[in-house]
Amino acid sequence: MKRIHLTLPFLALAASAALAQDASLYEDVANPDASFVRVVDPTASVAVIQSASFDRVEKGVTPYVVIDGASEVNISAGETSATEQVQPATFYSFVVGADGTSALVVDKITRNPAQADVTFYNLSDIASADLYVPQAKAVAIEGVAPNSGGAVALKAPLTLDFEIRDGETAVATVPAVDLKRREGVAIVLSGTGGSYTATVTPNALAKQP
Repeated sequence: MKRIHLTLPFLALAASAALAQDASLYEDVANPDASFVRVVDPTASVAVIQSASFDRVEKGVTPYVVIDGASEVNISAGETSATEQVQPATFYSFVVGADGTSALVVDKITRNPAQADVTFYNLSDIASADLYVPQAKAVAIEGVAPNSGGAVALKAPLTLDFEIRDGETAVATVPAVDLKRREGVAIVLSGTGGSYTATVTPNALAKQP
């Protein structure tokens, strides 16, 4: 299978928070060295990132929380808790897989105003999952292992269908994803034992009121 090149033309909402509001990832952040952390856990209905509390995590994805000046972040998703190290000016997703194992994934978010950032997480038991674009007959993100993720910036505006594939087999689909400039989406694969589900959630920023 060929891969999508970013020059090709082939190439709604996030969770509400008790102390935060959703905003565009492209809004200015006061400290350019801040880091950004969110939770991606299909089984969690609540999450906490530092002092930001999310009491309704729709589709298992919270907005990114701005971490300003801290090198450690306390995170909880459902019954899973951890303290993670973070670097400045970096996007992270704290993921919890089908086996209950957690990991902090670095998201390669570009925030290019002419593109849409697409992130993909394999939170299933599939050993290597691909994010495939049928219209382009090409792989957008290849070989994502369990409890990890990948990212790609695609030209926008564009509406694409996505398939999640295990080898040549499509195990789940996400139809008609609306990609917009200065925005992006998170696609999450979950499930075990041959029963899989994929969801899509807009990328967003949690903003303190």
